[in-house]
Amino acid sequence: ISFGYFMLLQSLSELVGIVPFSGGNFGFVRCALGPFWGYLAACMEFLYYCMYNARALSKISLLVDAAGEFDTQWQPLWAFLAMVFVVLVNIRGGLTFWTFMMSATLFTLSILMIFYVGAYSHIDFKGYALGHNYSEQYRNDGFIGDSSRYLFYVVRITTFYLGLDVLPLCSLRVVNESKVIPRVMLASYGIIFCISFLALIGVACHYPGIHPSLGKTLFVLQYGMEDAVKLNPKLYPLLLLLPTVASATGYLYAAGNQLAAMSESGLVPGFLKPRFGNDQIPMISIVVCGVMQFIVYFFINYYEPELTVFAAHVWSIAAPGLFTFVCLAFIAFRVKFSTMKRNYVNPFGIPGATYGALCWLFVAVVNSHHRFQPHTKPIKTFYIFMSIMIVYYFVYVRHVQCFSKEEQDKFMKAYILNANRMRTKSTLYKPMASE
Repeated sequence: ISFGYFMLLQSLSELVGIVPFSGGNFGFVRCALGPFWGYLAACMEFLYYCMYNARALSKISLLVDAAGEFDTQWQPLWAFLAMVFVVLVNIRGGLTFWTFMMSATLFTLSILMIFYVGAYSHIDFKGYALGHNYSEQYRNDGFIGDSSRYLFYVVRITTFYLGLDVLPLCSLRVVNESKVIPRVMLASYGIIFCISFLALIGVACHYPGIHPSLGKTLFVLQYGMEDAVKLNPKLYPLLLLLPTVASATGYLYAAGNQLAAMSESGLVPGFLKPRFGNDQIPMISIVVCGVMQFIVYFFINYYEPELTVFAAHVWSIAAPGLFTFVCLAFIAFRVKFSTMKRNYVNPFGIPGATYGALCWLFVAVVNSHHRFQPHTKPIKTFYIFMSIMIVYYFVYVRHVQCFSKEEQDKFMKAYILNANRMRTKSTLYKPMASE
């Protein structure tokens, strides 16, 4: 999965290097594979953002409860206050938004470094690795029980590989975006490596299986932090609060910009399209997305006790589906528009993108099939949502959709440049043929 995500970022970096589109990944799919498939990708992308933030709100409320030992009835209030803060940071935009995100990133990386130092004495790969004879349930093939249990945990694994794919949405705020964004995406892959390393160290510091203290403290870094920094255990959850709020801020940014771009293309109602200020902030779309994400959180929290599991499962179907479409769009761009100027060239080319597409298609199928996943509510939710969106497309969207100004300026210009290069090559080639 890690290599599949790396292939996705390589493919997306080349696409952004051709035509940076601020509306999200669906724009590349719409351009390369057609309007219907682009619309499906847009629906998966929006669902992915929405469910991620519903889970983030749930996690924020749990962290505040764990730190302050409040009654659980106050959890919706903490989630509401967190969403108000996230919406305000996005509406303010500009220096406020980027300063907050940068500060949160540096804080998070500092916490990880402290954890690595403190966790060193707890690492025991030989003792805690799967396959060790702690119990008869651990088999020599590395699976707990059988391979279906591994497929069940694919939902959890997917959690570690999300985030960098939303960076193209910054293209309206970046100078020379077709060169800068691909570089930032590839450089930021190191953060994914740090998080993956965290997961590995976290596993190597515990007995196989879920340690009983994790559910109470909500703080997977506790072992390393206790040795490195002597803090009151109640403060440990607060160290996760800022990174969680920052991730919710980033995903609301992505959802708001995508919804505005969809509105400009006629895929959703037109009142969502206005952008304001020098930073072109889609305030209406951001507010609407914030309200929708809180409603989703509140609704699921009321009907589904294990909200975080439910939301994570839904996005673990939607996100791999979207990633599959992006890899296919890259292949289509390589085949159809080979002469377009590329500020970054994916060195793995079509074979790498093919591997990425197959990898994410496998994850999407596994996570959406009841045979491999014991929880069927998230699967049914995904299918019902996509079915409603498909009906909406054929009843309304296909009759009113259009190319937005940004799509015309960027994608159409790219089409023309590609055609001119092809014509030039053809003109140069004919005299050689006649000779």
